[in-house]
Amino acid sequence: MKKPVLFLLLAVGAGCVVFALFAGCQLLSGTPVDMRVKDFTLPLLSGGTVRLSSYLGQPVLLVFFTPSCGHCHSEAPRLEAAYEKYRDQGLVVLGVGYIGGSTEEALRSFVAEHNLTYPVAIDTPETKVVRRYNVSWVPHNVFFNRQGRIVREERRELSPEELEEYLREIL
Repeated sequence: MKKPVLFLLLAVGAGCVVFALFAGCQLLSGTPVDMRVKDFTLPLLSGGTVRLSSYLGQPVLLVFFTPSCGHCHSEAPRLEAAYEKYRDQGLVVLGVGYIGGSTEEALRSFVAEHNLTYPVAIDTPETKVVRRYNVSWVPHNVFFNRQGRIVREERRELSPEELEEYLREIL
């Protein structure tokens, strides 16, 4: 009698573990996150402020970078070209320059060097937007669809082909 009960308990326990693992994976990969959940307001490098949720209804590419990042320098011209190509279709590219180990002047130099025309916000250790988005590596690109849902996050430099493909997903 003890063996069937023990077997039943083990089977139920194993089933719960498997369910929890798969449910956890589904939750991490499939649950849409609304931009209002991860909303922020930051100062713009050009003056004034920007609030992410003000772009609800438009496709948004949120780009986290630092002025000292080599991959960010490589990716910047592609991002600017994509912004120029798709802004008439409503695309918003919003740069978030993190100056935790740098300066605002270095951020200004980065923007000038790459002739960036899309808005660039300033994140600091005090505002901590990079933490809200779990940015541990730059470039870190977050793609929001028109409904404000995150449809893709990439924590690396994107090739031109990847950037085009991912932008088509949100346009």
